Amino acid sequence: MEVLSSEKYLIARAKETTDPYTAKAWIIAAKTLFPNDFGVQFEAYEIEKNANNFEEAAKCLSYIIMTFQNAHQTPASLLNEISLMTSALRVPEGTTTPEQEFYVKMFQYISYEVQHKILLLTAAHSNNNLDHCRLILLLLKRFPQAISTHAPRLLETLVQNITIPSFKEMLVQEAIPLVYNRPPDLPSKLVHQIMAVCFEYYLNQMLTETEDKARTIADCWRKIFEILEFCGTILKWEPFVPYKKGWSKDIYWQKIIQIVQSAPPRPSENKQILFCATIVFVLSLQDYINFSRLKGKDNEVEVILVEGLKDLKIDVKRRQMESVLEIPQVVVNGPVNPDAPNCLVTSYNCWQLLHSNEILKADFTQLIIRIPGLSLWIQKFLIDLSVYVGQHEETHSLLQSQNARNMSQLEKNVRLFGLALVQGTINVHLFELMNNILQNLPATNGHYLQNVALYPAPRVLMLMPLTKRSILHYIVQTLITLLKAKLSDPECSNGVIGNLLVLCQLNWPHESTIVEIIFEIIKSRRQFSYPIWTSYVVNVEIVEEFMYLWQNCPDIKLELALSSSSNNLAAAGSRRIGTRGVDKGAKEDFKQAIRQQISRSNEDLDELLVQFLQQQHMTLLQNIFEK
Repeated sequence: MEVLSSEKYLIARAKETTDPYTAKAWIIAAKTLFPNDFGVQFEAYEIEKNANNFEEAAKCLSYIIMTFQNAHQTPASLLNEISLMTSALRVPEGTTTPEQEFYVKMFQYISYEVQHKILLLTAAHSNNNLDHCRLILLLLKRFPQAISTHAPRLLETLVQNITIPSFKEMLVQEAIPLVYNRPPDLPSKLVHQIMAVCFEYYLNQMLTETEDKARTIADCWRKIFEILEFCGTILKWEPFVPYKKGWSKDIYWQKIIQIVQSAPPRPSENKQILFCATIVFVLSLQDYINFSRLKGKDNEVEVILVEGLKDLKIDVKRRQMESVLEIPQVVVNGPVNPDAPNCLVTSYNCWQLLHSNEILKADFTQLIIRIPGLSLWIQKFLIDLSVYVGQHEETHSLLQSQNARNMSQLEKNVRLFGLALVQGTINVHLFELMNNILQNLPATNGHYLQNVALYPAPRVLMLMPLTKRSILHYIVQTLITLLKAKLSDPECSNGVIGNLLVLCQLNWPHESTIVEIIFEIIKSRRQFSYPIWTSYVVNVEIVEEFMYLWQNCPDIKLELALSSSSNNLAAAGSRRIGTRGVDKGAKEDFKQAIRQQISRSNEDLDELLVQFLQQQHMTLLQNIFEK
């Protein structure tokens, strides 16, 4: 039979009795005789625990921890008990088991000092980095005064394991908010890593589809700016501006300029410039991309940046030189958000700053490549950037590269069409592009352009929706711009004049001034011949002007052939009709032609002009190169 030591004997007597008061008496005796025996003290704790006495159990456990925590090896039973307690503390309220509820309530009766030691002891004996971090977080939540001591190591551990999603989630969602109002002293490199991780995390959240996307985006940007403020406080940066959804992007850019001007002699090494400029770049780019997509009920319309139709006769080399030197003005059309140009310009300014030296460029690249979801935004931006700065060869190269693989053929053709214009390459290829565009016009009608051919002096770019009317108007206005300069030539052909009349019908009366000039030319020449007049001239005011000439200027000879689709009026399909030296039948044909054209005034002009451009494109090309 085993001979028990005195303390074990007392413990055994306490365990074998069924009377709790007797058991407690034996333990009190044992505690008195052997106050430094772990077995005695732990049995006393077990008795109180089994009796569900929170307060007494807390006293017993506190004594054990304070007495035996510094032992050469912490007893396994104590570590197990502490582990059960800390696990219970992490269980969400309302989901605990009865045993876990006991630990939670008992913990409330333990002094702050002992609570602190419990959590530290658990963390110290954790073999799992994630569990260790969870325990330190629990410690800091209960003892905020310990942030300065334990937060640096916690943040460092989380950053070191950032490739594991659970560590990243804990850093961004738990650790940073916990220490936000008590920024600890941290090494600069660690602060930069924290900023980069948080920036990446929230941007990826924005790029993920959610039910309330707008709210998610606003919340993420607010948090990014808060993290920037947090990191700036630690590193003693000059405070940046807060995030306000409705603010102009220029406010952020002006602050960046101020920071750059006050930076040390080597601003390339100033991480504040890197992070502020990168954040504002992506913020502006995101809005620009969103403004470049007009969402309808059933579809989405792309908005593209193209050159305005300034002066297509200008010397090509001079035009290319000006396009590089001039700061362009960007105008919007139709439903495009008027803040889109400001977003583009701010993105451009930030991009230029971030590429102003090799250090900033390399650091910026490292930040951006961590977020694959930005690649499509960057691809579109690079194309529009080359348009903005007038790098036409670069634009052409990008449009032919893999960067344009997600671009529709229609968008690519319209961009190439605009590029050919600004490069001065008015040739057969331009008209081939025009035909390809006309054959693939979108179903969405949209609106005619408002700012298609204005501003004679500065270089102008315009944001154009890829709708049927916008594209058609752009093409028609291009041809008007190319042809109207020929009106000043005394030898200008009737074909040029007639084709201009047809083109000017679109978006009437936008080009009514040109029509007035044309009729003055006809009056001065005393003659006009346009064989396809009845096929394409249906504007009431233009037709009535011809009627006026017929009635009041009998000395003007008008030669207009009826089309084969004119209901065979007067059976004069091949007869020329005019106002001088003609028979009565021809005059009747002319009257009938006028009535016929007026009756067609409600025809779909868009379809009529598309038909005209497709059927007459070679004639138009010849008109442009007429001497």
